[in-house]
Amino acid sequence: MQCAWLSVASGGVSLIVALLFWWQSVAPELARLGQHAGIFSAALGLTLAGIGAASQRKRVRRVAAVGVVVNLFILALTLDQIFSILR
Repeated sequence: MQCAWLSVASGGVSLIVALLFWWQSVAPELARLGQHAGIFSAALGLTLAGIGAASQRKRVRRVAAVGVVVNLFILALTLDQIFSILR
């Protein structure tokens, strides 16, 4: 249960940071650091959500599914910032 909640909580904070980096223009050095942090955060969040998804309890699996969605969104924003897909 803790892994699933940690995935959601860290993903929420990282989502705010990813949105700020995606929406506003910042210095290139800061943007590069944010990109690396976003990829690391999303990978860690997906790993934690995967651990939570392996649980036997249905509630934990639901929280883990929310964690997967949040972290995939972070990954999508970060990859869009790197490759300029939507901009």
